[in-house]
Amino acid sequence: MNNLGFADHADNMRGAVHLEVYKAGRLIIADDDHNLIVAAGRAKLARMLGGGYTGHITHVGVGTGSAAAASGDTGLTGTVKVPVSSVEYANNKVRFNFTIGTNVANDMAIREFGLFFADNTLFSRRVRKSTIGKEDDIQITGYWEIYF
Repeated sequence: MNNLGFADHADNMRGAVHLEVYKAGRLIIADDDHNLIVAAGRAKLARMLGGGYTGHITHVGVGTGSAAAASGDTGLTGTVKVPVSSVEYANNKVRFNFTIGTNVANDMAIREFGLFFADNTLFSRRVRKSTIGKEDDIQITGYWEIYF
């Protein structure tokens, strides 16, 4: 019998984040990058598949932390969250669409993004190489895809 656990196969799951940053309605940044599905997110997903958790992913968060994403991450620095605006499904992926409006997270130097379950458990995290100086004329739209 093979005793490989769920975490041993979690590398098959992967995610990607697409961002579009608009200043005064004009696109100034378009960015695509991978993310890290953290240990707490993998554990929550395993419980959800087995019926031991009935929640789901509901929020995208931004923060100011610059440390590289690590499996043991549990949150973001100075987190500001927005609800996921819609969810789409296609074959082996799920997409979480979001908008960080002009009235949200102003005066933040945004470097990190996170995908959160309803109970505030971090599922995945992504850290940008450069900051987004969030001002009241800046809107960030995007989507977060998880592939199985």
